[in-house]
Amino acid sequence: MTGTERVLRALAFQPTDRVPVVGGFVRHPQFLAQMAGTTMDAFWAEPKSVAIRAFRNLGVDCIIGLILPSADSASGAQVSMHQSSRFDSPEAVLKEIENLPGLEELRRQVDMQDCYETFLKTYREGQAAIGDDILWLPNRFGCLAKFQNEGHFGAENYYMALALYPEAMERFFAYSGEHAYLMNLAHARAIVEHGLPRIIWAGQDACDNRGPYIAPEKMNEIYIRHVKRSLEPLKAIGVGVLWHADGNIAPIAPHLLAAGADGFQGLQETIETRVDVAALREFKTLDGKPPVIVGSVSSVTTMPFGTPEDVRAEVRRCQALAAAKGGGWLLNFSSSLGPEVPVENIQTFFEEAAGK
Repeated sequence: MTGTERVLRALAFQPTDRVPVVGGFVRHPQFLAQMAGTTMDAFWAEPKSVAIRAFRNLGVDCIIGLILPSADSASGAQVSMHQSSRFDSPEAVLKEIENLPGLEELRRQVDMQDCYETFLKTYREGQAAIGDDILWLPNRFGCLAKFQNEGHFGAENYYMALALYPEAMERFFAYSGEHAYLMNLAHARAIVEHGLPRIIWAGQDACDNRGPYIAPEKMNEIYIRHVKRSLEPLKAIGVGVLWHADGNIAPIAPHLLAAGADGFQGLQETIETRVDVAALREFKTLDGKPPVIVGSVSSVTTMPFGTPEDVRAEVRRCQALAAAKGGGWLLNFSSSLGPEVPVENIQTFFEEAAGK
């Protein structure tokens, strides 16, 4: 059974020989170079190809996103979305929204053929780079109504606008959702015409470890319903959506599932406000199945601070939870790992998960 076959069967809750293993969430250059059998100089010369070779050697079944280390970051931390912007107030955000074109004008502006060709090129190049026996799931975060707007508006301006001007922000999300809907019309055509796998990795950072950034019902009212609009073309052809949760997703999980999400990646189970994965699996998707789980060995407790035996125990726990629901699980960390994580722990995870 190839990795691609194993992943697609697991996602469909069909029998597999083992729980599929995810690659792509390791931002640890020393580990990747070691697993690829090369030097650090060789890694920094071609980080993408070396990382892919490392994950192939580790026996992964799919690569999601391929999140690479940064040469100028000692901790492995990624760029913050909370950057300064040209906006100086929530009123400036409001003015920007008022100047957006109408939806009819938006539909005339979107180049559907370019969306089609860009999606197809991105998918084909990524799959070719890792080989047909491993499934490639690129970042498709742009195919949704966008909630991560801190980098554009500035975090304070954005969240104040959400509180002060919810009706205007709802219009903004409607515009963003319609843009994503048009893109997904083109993406759906490419998927059907070229027989691409009907699964995507998408999502928006809308939660921290305490819960959603705004009240769940308000988020559903002004934002998540536009996610549903975004996904309509993909859901119409049976595309599964793995949602990047990035925090305590539980309060909005039912809304996201109703909007078309089929599973969650990025769940923290070991912190104070932990996500109860067993409870989350009791929800149902639009197809009546439990949500798929991508995870969930902790990147903030077990991997950096546990022992190899702790890592093995967590992998076995995930495998047992997958068996209890008859599949629908991809083994991964709760988020990406930086160079602060012991190499022995990362190696133990892949050895135990892939049975090597």
